[in-house]
Amino acid sequence: MLNRRHLAALPLFACLPACGGGTASAQTPAAPPAPAPPPAPAPAELPSLAQAFAARARPLPFGLAVTPTLLREAASRALIERHFNTLVAENAMKMESLSRGEGQYAFADADEIVNFGRSRGWKVRGHTLVWHVQTAPWMFREGAAEVSRATLVARLERYIADVVGHFKGRVYAWDVVNEAFQFDEAGAVTDANGMRQSDWRRIIGPEFIEIAFRAAARADPDALLFYNDYETQNPNKVAAMLKLVRELRAAGVRIDGIGHQMHCARNWPRVNDVRAALDTIAAAGLRQHVTELDMALNNNLADTAVTAATPALLQAQAERYAELSAVFASHAGVEALLLWGLHDGQSWLNYWPVQRFEAPLLFDRQLQAKPAFDAVLNAARTAP
Repeated sequence: MLNRRHLAALPLFACLPACGGGTASAQTPAAPPAPAPPPAPAPAELPSLAQAFAARARPLPFGLAVTPTLLREAASRALIERHFNTLVAENAMKMESLSRGEGQYAFADADEIVNFGRSRGWKVRGHTLVWHVQTAPWMFREGAAEVSRATLVARLERYIADVVGHFKGRVYAWDVVNEAFQFDEAGAVTDANGMRQSDWRRIIGPEFIEIAFRAAARADPDALLFYNDYETQNPNKVAAMLKLVRELRAAGVRIDGIGHQMHCARNWPRVNDVRAALDTIAAAGLRQHVTELDMALNNNLADTAVTAATPALLQAQAERYAELSAVFASHAGVEALLLWGLHDGQSWLNYWPVQRFEAPLLFDRQLQAKPAFDAVLNAARTAP
């Protein structure tokens, strides 16, 4: 597939048959055939995104979410090694993937990802210790009955101690709690503070967050500890997160930063809202990571109208990537930028909320760089 960069490299005379009229006379020797266009560049020939972000006056770690399968595929692995220097497990470190029962764990996939990154001198983030989705069903049951509060607290503390302890010194930052708040969502069931009524909240109470952060800090005092969420540009959610941080810190609990998922759509969120949220959170003295960036072609994440990646849609997507990447690269409070996947074919947005077509990442299904790649590269090179 040829993009604008590749077309610019073609010799001018290759375009002439399409630019003028007329044909050669019988006395005129036939023109030699135009040379074949050059092949699409191999991954190593593309400028490295990781190197571009690392070359900034304030270097910015640039990463992505991976699976073991992705790391084993030669072509995907080549792109990852060329363009990234930070990893996070897409699913392999979630409770559902790790836990097989109390004190029983399946670490092989997560270890493979961590070892891949560490062997290359890269940073690895841990995602996620406590979430209302992809949990371990045994955690909430005692025989046929629902688990008691005391037992659930003990199980949670042991789980975090075991998992964070297993990766101690190898995972530099953890999303300790993920998506505890809901605002402005139809059908949301929350408490008066906007906290989601998950099983964690319902059985333990709002202090499940404090319990989780305390356990993570004990298990690895050197790891950075984050609260991670979506729609972090929403002023109500910003206020709730900062209130949580104040309460935790007042109780002597360490929380280092906020993770901004940034699952974006073509027309949402507004860049000014994102910038304002980054400013507000930075003023509170918190570290910030962009943890799960992608950019749906649909107008919002739940739409199903788009059925193909047209040039117009890809250009609009690139412009959005350019705007947001420039904000993240230039903001002193942002200390890491990660994409939620490598290429469009393996994106979660192809099957959430329903099976559909989406193309939210920098590489297409054939592992070719999209206009969004150029947009992010340019932001890395030129953002103030």
